Amino acid sequence: MSQTTLATIPRLIAQVLSIYDVEAEPVFSAVDIDLSGDAQNRIPMEKMALLWKLAVEETQNNELGLVAASLFQPAYLKSIGLAWLASANLEEGLKRFIASSQLINTAMQIELTERDGDNGEEVLIQYQRKLAPDDRVKTHHCAIELGIGFFLKMFRLAAGKNIPATGVYFSFDIANDNKAYEEYFQCPVYGNQSVNGISFSKALLTETLPTHDEELVEMNEMVINKHLASMDNGETSSKVIKIINELLPLGCPTEETIAYKLHMSKRTLQRKLSVEKQSFLTLLTSVRLMLAKQKLAIKNISITDITYQLGYSSPSTFARAFKKHTQLSPLEYRSQLVS
Repeated sequence: MSQTTLATIPRLIAQVLSIYDVEAEPVFSAVDIDLSGDAQNRIPMEKMALLWKLAVEETQNNELGLVAASLFQPAYLKSIGLAWLASANLEEGLKRFIASSQLINTAMQIELTERDGDNGEEVLIQYQRKLAPDDRVKTHHCAIELGIGFFLKMFRLAAGKNIPATGVYFSFDIANDNKAYEEYFQCPVYGNQSVNGISFSKALLTETLPTHDEELVEMNEMVINKHLASMDNGETSSKVIKIINELLPLGCPTEETIAYKLHMSKRTLQRKLSVEKQSFLTLLTSVRLMLAKQKLAIKNISITDITYQLGYSSPSTFARAFKKHTQLSPLEYRSQLVS
């Protein structure tokens, strides 16, 4: 299943271009994106990466994602944005968004981690892209800027007041542009981190929203569920991920075990995953890495305990696997989160 984003996001980029008096049509034509198409259309991520590149070249603004984030409105998320605004609090709205985020971007992977901050408990929102086995398209840094910046914008719109972030983290270098980032986020911003993310006080996220309306939530969730049902959601992949999560504490599950649990042969499982451009090993690695990051953010779980909870045979095996994908040992990753 190819990775795509909703057509409303390119339209946001067109709005950004207009601020710089750049005609959007030639830029979009160059990457074969039709601005006049249906807002429910899906745009391949390959085209989005090229669109960001051309937009930066045309505007000569390397932080264009921050401009896009500042212009962001809930309508760009369609029913998901409206359901978020009507939620009981920011945390509920955020979780509602995460549950249906594939409607906006099928490549987006968001993880929530609770941790101790300098002034109490914090929630860290980690934003990254799910990579298909044959994916060679690098996510443009402006897409990451928008992905992080929009959380701040949505929180402030929903709460009707300033919701300060406690920290912002980017995986790329921001040394030359740090002032622009700190002006937008109004908090410490760090580059060259192991994650892309933004953190907030948990207490602020649980305050009741002034726009809370349960009837509006239900109405918009009906629309959301309708659209989710119409998408090819990679059903086999979802089932495999669920079973991996269940079996990991008992040891590393094998492909044969997963196939047996799904009442199919190993070859059939491989064929179904191949259609979705996935593989058992890719899914296993992805689940382990995601769970490892979540567990490492919790101080009172030892690395040895995490090792066996994720089905690794020894802490050294876990450390090698983790470092292969993050360039950090589990201990280094945990220390970086704390700092």
